[in-house]
Amino acid sequence: MAIRCASKAIIIENGAVLLNRCRREDGCVYYDLPGGGQNPYESMEQTILREVKEETGYEIRIERFVGLAEEINTNLELREKYPEYTHRILHIFTASLVRENKGVPTEKDLHMEESVWVPLDDINTLAETRPSCLKQLLCDIRKDDSPRFYGTEYREEE
Repeated sequence: MAIRCASKAIIIENGAVLLNRCRREDGCVYYDLPGGGQNPYESMEQTILREVKEETGYEIRIERFVGLAEEINTNLELREKYPEYTHRILHIFTASLVRENKGVPTEKDLHMEESVWVPLDDINTLAETRPSCLKQLLCDIRKDDSPRFYGTEYREEE
């Protein structure tokens, strides 16, 4: 088993946050921060720049590290099938757009439909977010500059 490191970006522009809208096989929609897994010998900074551009088409500038979260999937079948994706450490950064024009996304994550700007006022209406601490994280980064550990989430997902 491997523990996968991932970089995630919180990008806020004009009162909205950029999220990836995803749909599970059962039809349920969830929203995830753009970003993803680190490749061997790739820095966390290189990871987030690459992943955000692949998924959203946007080039970003990293601002600061804001938090760490852990996800552990408890589904034994998934652990067997995808051992490198069922335990992740998420390094979460704030970022800004280099320019408002975006390119064409080149690689969507599993279940990802598209990237969307969600008004910050609508965040609490979203049924499911990933990481699950996203709502708290967005509240915290507006209050202070201190990075935080957002705990471990155990998920049984198919």
